[in-house]
Amino acid sequence: MVGGYMWQIIGAGAIGCLWAVNLLKSGQNVHLVSKNMSTFDNLHYQNIKGENFNFECSISNNLLPQKTPILVCVKAPQVKQALLKQRDNICQEQVIILMHNGMGTAEQIADIFPNNPIICATTANASLLISPFNIKQTGLGVTYLGAFNVQAKPVAELIKQLNNALDDCYWSDDIEQKLWLKLIINIAINPLTAIYQVNNGKLSEQQFQSKITTIIKEAAPVFIKQGVTFTEEELFIIINNVITATAGNYSSMNRDIFLNRPTENEYINGYLLKKASQYNIETPLIKSLYEQIKVLENHSLTAQDIH
Repeated sequence: MVGGYMWQIIGAGAIGCLWAVNLLKSGQNVHLVSKNMSTFDNLHYQNIKGENFNFECSISNNLLPQKTPILVCVKAPQVKQALLKQRDNICQEQVIILMHNGMGTAEQIADIFPNNPIICATTANASLLISPFNIKQTGLGVTYLGAFNVQAKPVAELIKQLNNALDDCYWSDDIEQKLWLKLIINIAINPLTAIYQVNNGKLSEQQFQSKITTIIKEAAPVFIKQGVTFTEEELFIIINNVITATAGNYSSMNRDIFLNRPTENEYINGYLLKKASQYNIETPLIKSLYEQIKVLENHSLTAQDIH
């Protein structure tokens, strides 16, 4: 196979298709597992420069019976079900890479697939799904991967193939730090943009900045307990740099609420709340945002049922 690898990607959303087209563009082989089926098995891609590409891609509802790395790009609430559905097609030694917002799925997957190498990944690359199998890249950023279990430590060389597709891919021996950093960024940005239905840039206004300061103060004691080393000042700067860099973008949670879809609330705010509860740490604003999103989510799902 080209480059020694064939990749199987579960999830044909914005991020799944972004990796698919860039792996194909770099000359690697890709099989895309999607709920939707494309008549033409064709992916359309507009890169960050506005250049347009079309790629033929193998697409079906199921994984192929091959021992190739599986990149899971569905949202956190869908990860467990997506992999359970493919259970008969997954070998024990097959690498499973989880790439989504939020935390908590790796523990679930390790219980179901105890012998598989499991890798956690976080990416700052951004993409917009315009229509099925048609994406526009909206942001460039760093991607980190790291071993969740001991079985995954020997497979760090996979990073080379991913870096050939999208630059700035790195292996991290302390992926927990990266995941917690991404989590606090999501906690600060996603619920506020979803509740108030604003783009990321709007969060630079004072009314939101004060809320972000409180979110960081509430999360900081949990971070210390988890061994995460970022200071409150560092987190404030990092979060605001993301707000500035993605000012015109709408968060995934914003779009989920807007489009009456389930959110990743349980794996973002919900995950931090579980940890805070274990340590008897009070997080009133984070809890309030979590509950507000739950209400909006329930309204969305009720509206969907009515229609």
